[in-house]
Amino acid sequence: MIVELSLGVIDVIQDYEVKISQFENLLQRITTDMTSSVVLEKMVPSEVWRQSQRDVTLLRDLAKQLKDFMLLLKPERAPTIKRHVEALLKPLSNFEDILLRKSEGSPADSRVALDELRRAAIEGSNFLDLAKEIRDNPSEMISTLFRLKEVYDAKEYLSAVSVPEATFVRFEGLKKEIKNLRLSIVNMERALKDLKNGLDMVSAELSKFRPLSEGGTQEEPGSSSFSAGKNKESE
Repeated sequence: MIVELSLGVIDVIQDYEVKISQFENLLQRITTDMTSSVVLEKMVPSEVWRQSQRDVTLLRDLAKQLKDFMLLLKPERAPTIKRHVEALLKPLSNFEDILLRKSEGSPADSRVALDELRRAAIEGSNFLDLAKEIRDNPSEMISTLFRLKEVYDAKEYLSAVSVPEATFVRFEGLKKEIKNLRLSIVNMERALKDLKNGLDMVSAELSKFRPLSEGGTQEEPGSSSFSAGKNKESE
């Protein structure tokens, strides 16, 4: 019987790729339809926001979702990831703030807001490049952890799978080897514990020694009082 297991890491990458594709298509539409639109530059801020709110809000949400994927797949690049997403979100926030704060303003205010959107489009392109780079080269450690989790999640299903007799015999042999290895590890842990106790005893004994006195030999504890008493008796 052939067992086909879905790889969780592949599922994550596939979800990530979908988000990248959505982000890329949306960014392209915003760049084409909004940042280069002469019509929007002639509108009042409230109308520009009405035209752009849906796409700008969605772009911001996708950027945050991509950030979570990127931090998961490449945690060692966290500072770079956060810097890129902040560079994108800031002009998007400025774009929204200008349009809402000056909703009854003039087309000049709309042009100022659209300049912020153009900056966001540039930063969005940089962010997209980083997202693709991480997609193509995820952290090896994270990939390994995903696969270990998949094995753990599949263990109950695998325990009920019928296998050929020869395979079953090999599995039984492997189980015995694992058991023997565990026993060896236990014995090794005991030996290391005994060794540690021995080292502690030696260290305690060594701590009793003191440097030689200027007179030459090191006096043992109590030797001075003993000598004094002996001299007194001889008198």
